[in-house]
Amino acid sequence: MSNIIQSTSAEIDTQRPQKIGLLRTFTLRDDDCQHLQRHLKRPDIAQRPFLDHVLRHKITASRPMRGEVPKDVVTGASCVSFALDGGPAQMGFLSHRARNGAHRDVIPVCSLLGATLIGMRVGERAPLLHEDGAISSLTVLSVRPTA
Repeated sequence: MSNIIQSTSAEIDTQRPQKIGLLRTFTLRDDDCQHLQRHLKRPDIAQRPFLDHVLRHKITASRPMRGEVPKDVVTGASCVSFALDGGPAQMGFLSHRARNGAHRDVIPVCSLLGATLIGMRVGERAPLLHEDGAISSLTVLSVRPTA
């Protein structure tokens, strides 16, 4: 005798949208995608918790665009206003060339904050991983290109 219990067929809830297999895509400038790929080749990236994963996710989930990217998309050369966990607005300049510890108003793309922000749109919310394993809620409030 078998210990396997025969189950009745389960009904599928067709009213609820299915999320399986959906991948959030990001609109990135073609040169931003190339910069992200170069960042991944840096030897120090593998030593930074979670950063390698976030950068790889952005690359695989992106739709590179040549030319004009919509004005509400965060790029690697944007001034961006954002909030963490619904707190007060913070502002910074996103830059591919900046390094951690740079000027306080500069956000390196090659940081967890920068890698999460790039490709997001105004009004969008996403989880922000921290190196200590904590997670915050990141919301993009506004974006403007740099002069």
